[in-house]
Amino acid sequence: MRRSDKQGSLIDSAAVESFCVEDRVNARHGKRCGLSAGSRESRGAAAKKGRPYRGKQEDERKKERRDRLLATGLELFATRGYTRTPIEYICEVSHVTTRHFYQLFKSKEELLRAVLEMVIEGSRSAVAEALMVETEDPVERAKAGLSAFVHSYLDDPRRARIVLVETVGVSQEMERYRREIMHEFAGVIEAEVNELMRKGLVAERDRSMGSLAMAGAVDVLLEDWVYADNPPPVE
Repeated sequence: MRRSDKQGSLIDSAAVESFCVEDRVNARHGKRCGLSAGSRESRGAAAKKGRPYRGKQEDERKKERRDRLLATGLELFATRGYTRTPIEYICEVSHVTTRHFYQLFKSKEELLRAVLEMVIEGSRSAVAEALMVETEDPVERAKAGLSAFVHSYLDDPRRARIVLVETVGVSQEMERYRREIMHEFAGVIEAEVNELMRKGLVAERDRSMGSLAMAGAVDVLLEDWVYADNPPPVE
């Protein structure tokens, strides 16, 4: 597995640059592109009325802008750092105007939250798929779930940095959401242990605190991997 941040950077830089520059709609840019005032007004009127522009509906254009901002947020927050990345630079890289940015996100923190949610959804899906493995061996099942969770972070180190570094201490609201994530994955562990109890494979007792402790331990190990100069193999 490659551990360099360049792994994801190459992917998302290409994705961001592949979009057209339709959103650079200010007067100065319009002159460079040779757009007349009438053309710009027509474009603005079409957007306000939701009519297609260049064959795309407004909802489709909004989704493309949001996808570009999410890709850029993942890249810049993980490589430059959240605090050192201004909204103006995010917009420049994403080819999105600041006006369109604020139509989609109220603040830079809201974009960070959306990037975090995107990363967590990827982890959630990976773990759910891994736990669909057909095996009666509880050890193999646990390994499959844990491996999927770890790889969902570390196969793209930017994702691990978003969860374990860049979102830490941003605000009380962000911390509450991070705790919700921890408890969610602890709940997955507890559900698996409860199933083992139902089958009589482990003693019956409350496993909620132990599950939370295990989720926290995995979180600390992943954080240590992110900060390590020479991180150990994932497996």
